[in-house]
Amino acid sequence: MPHPKGGHGNFFNPKHTFEEAFAFVSKLDVVFLSTTKEKIVATTGLAQDRVTPTLVFYGEDSRHGNVCHECWGYRNNCSRTRIGQCTEALDEFMS
Repeated sequence: MPHPKGGHGNFFNPKHTFEEAFAFVSKLDVVFLSTTKEKIVATTGLAQDRVTPTLVFYGEDSRHGNVCHECWGYRNNCSRTRIGQCTEALDEFMS
């Protein structure tokens, strides 16, 4: 994941900050449904720089990608991976 380049694509207006989401997920892995109704597991991790905190999303069959502070709220992350279906659903799930 290149960093920091910020997110790409459409922006949605998250109700929670990245820091709030990271703290929520760091307590334990969180399981929720994406906006496309896929079961997602969210965990915490680090970007390739081994410094930048990230949220990592896993679907039923594969890893969907990750999101950092810079790309939180965007439909595509710093690497241009489509991640909005996970981040928007997590943000809603936290409410």
